Amino acid sequence: MHEETIKNFWRIIMSREPVEIKKIVYGGLGLGHSEGKTIFLPYTAPGDLVTFEITADKKKVLFGKLENIIEPSPLRIEPDCPIFGICGGCHMLHLSYENEIEVKKTTALESLERIGGIKTSIDEFTSCPSRYGYRNHSVFHVDRDGNPGFIRRESDDIVPFPEGGCLLLPEEMRSAIAAIPASCLVPVSEVRVRMDRFDTVHFWGLKDHVSPPDVLMEAGGYHFPISPQSFFQVNRLMTDTLIEKTLSLSSSTPHRLLDLYCGAGFFTLPFSKIAGEAIGIENDRNGHKSALAAKKLNKISNVTFRKGKVEKEIFRIGQTDLLIADPPRSGIPAEAARGIIKLRPPEIIMVSCEPPTFARDASRLIESGYSLNKLHLIDMFPGTYHVEMVGLFRR
Repeated sequence: MHEETIKNFWRIIMSREPVEIKKIVYGGLGLGHSEGKTIFLPYTAPGDLVTFEITADKKKVLFGKLENIIEPSPLRIEPDCPIFGICGGCHMLHLSYENEIEVKKTTALESLERIGGIKTSIDEFTSCPSRYGYRNHSVFHVDRDGNPGFIRRESDDIVPFPEGGCLLLPEEMRSAIAAIPASCLVPVSEVRVRMDRFDTVHFWGLKDHVSPPDVLMEAGGYHFPISPQSFFQVNRLMTDTLIEKTLSLSSSTPHRLLDLYCGAGFFTLPFSKIAGEAIGIENDRNGHKSALAAKKLNKISNVTFRKGKVEKEIFRIGQTDLLIADPPRSGIPAEAARGIIKLRPPEIIMVSCEPPTFARDASRLIESGYSLNKLHLIDMFPGTYHVEMVGLFRR
């Protein structure tokens, strides 16, 4: 074995000197410094003095996993979940919710400045009324012994739910999962669960279980028939708030509104009440089908839904007064961004749960003559590093 290869091997598996965590960066990782390199460690708190095992050694940065906490930070608390740090679902339950919020504010602004070159402030932060029990949808896995659970962090292994179930799920969902007969879980690898507007819990993927083709969800006073594969906002406590806060950003009454990546029409339908005409574009077949069903169910006549890729459909749209974009976490593709800029709507509202891609997309708009007039943060994902960013851009 080459000498340098042996050296790197031992550098990866051996611990270094203890490091102090300076802050938490986007991704929920604690940042420290070791032997002239920056080290990123999950499940750490600012002020922790820790030892660690290196899992990846790059040119200027190290990635590792936490071994021991020598001196805990005064910010550190005992997590409510007994499998926190093992399950990969949550990232910040070792901090109080108040400190989690501060981390989200800081990392969102850091992403804007570091990636987008945008120095700004947060006009409003809306927290979730509860850190737990907020999810209306989840996908869990089943191990070989028939135990339901989530995927272990950085692994394909399954971590069975603790007694009482996952705290992010409401009691109705936890009880329903616990009541699943063992015969329905083997052989099963993945199960989807969703709670509808009536608080009825539905499953897809169980053995010998008949599942409905769709369920009825509610947001902003509108009803949405959602298929198992369709995207819908998962925070049942904050869906109305997200719509209200997004609506409040613009005081315009657009003749034509364009909603990109519209999904089931989550924003299209509520915004249709202030617009002369509303157009939603969605490429996902299930999302488009749900949007058409929602339009019919809510008896709305001034909305049109188009199926297709945004980067193609946007060039077929005429003058637009207000544009909404709620893209997936990967953000707005370059060609779609070019179409938005060419369309030149007076106002753009951009929604994203991924601050880095929000920052990249915002910088494109600003470079083309827009300004970021308002920035709201809405916590749709307590316990995780994700936060919903809603920005109003004007030219």
